Amino acid sequence: MKRRRSHLTRNLWILVWLAVALIQAWDHFRDKPAPPPPEPDGSYVVLENARLVDDSGNDGDSFKIAHDGGEHVMRLYFVDCPEKRQYSLVQNRLKDQSGYFGGLSIPQTVSVGLEAKAFTEKLLKEQQFTVKTRWEPVFDSQRSYALVIFDDREDLAEKLVKAGLCRIHTKGTRMPDGQAEFDFEHHLRELEREAKAAKRGAWGKPKRAPPKSKL
Repeated sequence: MKRRRSHLTRNLWILVWLAVALIQAWDHFRDKPAPPPPEPDGSYVVLENARLVDDSGNDGDSFKIAHDGGEHVMRLYFVDCPEKRQYSLVQNRLKDQSGYFGGLSIPQTVSVGLEAKAFTEKLLKEQQFTVKTRWEPVFDSQRSYALVIFDDREDLAEKLVKAGLCRIHTKGTRMPDGQAEFDFEHHLRELEREAKAAKRGAWGKPKRAPPKSKL
């Protein structure tokens, strides 16, 4: 009788261990939900109901805003618009910018800078926008890097790239929704290819003829 009871107990434990093994195997191979997206970066400060302040220093990627009784000069992440005028301190930068767009003349490059300034000012004056910043300072200046988001959820950098009025050339950042810097820059590169194919902005201006080689 004792041997029979021991045999039943052993069989019962075998069944328990088999059930546990089956449950573990099912849990390993079953379809599991995708991992949640990364948490938004909470270090951004959100400035709502800001407005553009007319200032002689404003250009396509850098501008003064008023918010909550104070004024701040913001500089866009990811993009660099051409200079809006020519002077000795920006001569090399203008050369780099003209080369980026395939060999524009310096006056053409400056004209793109003026177009970018007008483009940005029009958007900031006519549309609601939100500034997101970490107050990260721009080197050797009173400006802070920022993102500017419109009600259509598009960033000002995206709009400038789509219009062909900037180069993708400055400091990037991880986006507020957790998107990696590299991924957002890749997205901008795709927008830039579309703008270039459509000959928008700087991409549509006639390029200088290459110098003739001397025989």
